[in-house]
Amino acid sequence: MRRDGRHLDSEQLKARFGISKPTLYRWMKDTEMAFPKPFRVRKRYYWPEPEIEAWEAAQGLAERDDREAVGGCPVVSGIIRNYADFVKAMVARRKELDVSCLEVDMLAGMQDSYTNKLENWPKPTGRGMGPEIFPLWLGGLRLGIVLVDLPRRPKKGKMAPEVDDAAAA
Repeated sequence: MRRDGRHLDSEQLKARFGISKPTLYRWMKDTEMAFPKPFRVRKRYYWPEPEIEAWEAAQGLAERDDREAVGGCPVVSGIIRNYADFVKAMVARRKELDVSCLEVDMLAGMQDSYTNKLENWPKPTGRGMGPEIFPLWLGGLRLGIVLVDLPRRPKKGKMAPEVDDAAAA
C-alpha cells in the first residue's frame, strides 16, 4: 500500500460522516460494507483519501444533492484547500451556469479573455488572481466565499522563508 498522498485519521472520518467511534469500528469490521482498510501508525488509524472518496462514490454518498445552505444561499462546491481547487471550482461553476469565458468577462467587468487567463493560470499565458480581480471573478459567477472550521487543522509544513523587501532592494 502506498503511504504518500493525503490521508484521513479516524477523527476526520467521524466528522466527515457524522458517526461515532464504535460505528467507525463496526464499518472497519463489516466485510459486506467493503470499507477501505486503514493502516496504523502509533496506535492511530489512517485511510488514504482517494480510497475513502472511491468508497463514498460506490455507496452513492459522493454525489449527494442535499447540500447545506449558508445564510440561505446554497453551497455550490466542495471544500477548497488550495488555489488549484479554487480554479477548478470556478470553472465548474461557469460550466454549470453555461456561460463562456467572454460572458464572465462581460458580467464581471473584466477585460476580454481575462477569465481564460485565470482558468489557465499554470500555463505561460495564464495569470494568477490579485486582490482587484478576486471580487470581480466571484461576482461574475454570482459566488461568495464562506470560511468554515475544518475538523482538524493541517500540520504546518516547511514554509519558504519570507523575503524582506527592504533587504532585497
